Amino acid sequence: MTSICKICGSSTYQVHDEQFDIIYDRCNECAFIHQDVSSHVTFEQEREEYDLHENSIEDEGYVSFLDKFLKIGVDAFIKEGSALDFGCGPEPVLAELLKRRGFEVKTYDRHYPHDIDALDFKYDLITSTEVFEHFHDPVEEMSKISDLLRSGGLLSVMTSVPPEDESFKKWAYRREQTHISFYTLKSLEVLAQKNGMSIIYHDSKRITVFRKL
Repeated sequence: MTSICKICGSSTYQVHDEQFDIIYDRCNECAFIHQDVSSHVTFEQEREEYDLHENSIEDEGYVSFLDKFLKIGVDAFIKEGSALDFGCGPEPVLAELLKRRGFEVKTYDRHYPHDIDALDFKYDLITSTEVFEHFHDPVEEMSKISDLLRSGGLLSVMTSVPPEDESFKKWAYRREQTHISFYTLKSLEVLAQKNGMSIIYHDSKRITVFRKL
């Protein structure tokens, strides 16, 4: 059975994860992978999963992890301006690190209350770490993000790039039940093109930087 790729509209083929009995649709053209909707958890189940996360500014390992992302995905491209952390989670550690760098920062997460007016502004920089893999409709979400960027603004994303099919079925990243979307470089390029953006950096592992045209 085939379906249509949520990103580029091409046909897909099925990848069966026998360990968890989950079907994924992988695009024949851009290789985007999306978990079959029958296995998606509810909004409430998502929140329960996220509430288990205990990341905080006091966690030196987590701070170091995010600081490395910022050095690669932000510091090399922009030094100041307005920033939004899109999908910041319950405690916006990344936002605090951006503030320490001199950015004016707002935070947004659909599960947690933060800056209620965060989506009413345009930004020079948007960060989104470990968020894109949760998207049910990547094109729609990317459109929202693009609309929040000023012309020339940057979007810095962290989401792990999936391996080939047999390796994918052994890949630890897919075990998180709220991880439903996985992006190759080609699928990210299509996402960018559909939303008036271009990719200016990609490390082939997890970090991608987009610029709004």
